[in-house]
Order: sequence, then structure tokens, then C-alpha cells
Amino acid sequence: MENIVINFAGDVLLAQAVKNYLTSQDVVSTIFTEHETDELSVSLEENEKNGVKIIKEILRNYLDSHNLTRYQIIQLENILTVGIPKKIEEISNLLMCEICGWRLNTEEELLVHRRIHWI
Repeated sequence: MENIVINFAGDVLLAQAVKNYLTSQDVVSTIFTEHETDELSVSLEENEKNGVKIIKEILRNYLDSHNLTRYQIIQLENILTVGIPKKIEEISNLLMCEICGWRLNTEEELLVHRRIHWI
């Protein structure tokens, strides 16, 4: 029996909605989740091959049918992460050197760092 972990990047409501959707699918044997968490553990029927691929298709169909097209499904072995990708600039208050991409905490550190490019 293949076990697949699905993480919803902090979106507990989406995790619960997808859990309900997956229980209606015939390929899923069991679904386990901690109460009020954003992670599901899904076991497939024993005769199912390519379980991760099947679950990814089911997830994509769910997301598309609910107009959640900005969400992406990222796979790392048997772990799927479902979420909206963000750029580091959107979620960080770090400053970035325009020349090399180095990240710094303050404007002063950025000014000092820039000097290494002009020496």
C-alpha cells in the first residue's frame, strides 16, 4: 500500500475540503490527518500503481474545478505540497543587493555591501 503526504502550506480549510473530496474517490484507501492541521496522509488501494501521479491528477482536477488556478502542486518523492508560490521579496523584509542578490537586514548593511562591487 502506497502512502502519500499532502501538505497545504498552512491552508487548513483547503486541506479539509480536499480530504472530503478524496474520500469520495475510489482509489483512496484511507486518509489520516491530525485535527485542524494542513497535512493529509493518504493511502491508496494495493493494486494502484503510480499513486503519486493519480493523486496529483485528482488534486489538479479539484483545484481547477474550484477555480484555484494560482495553486501549484510541487512533488518531492512521496510528499506533495499544494499552495500559491510566492517570491522571496513578497514574504521577506530583507533587502537585496541588485548586483549579486545577497540579502541584508538593514539599509546601512546594504550600502556597505554595495561597496564591495565598486572596489
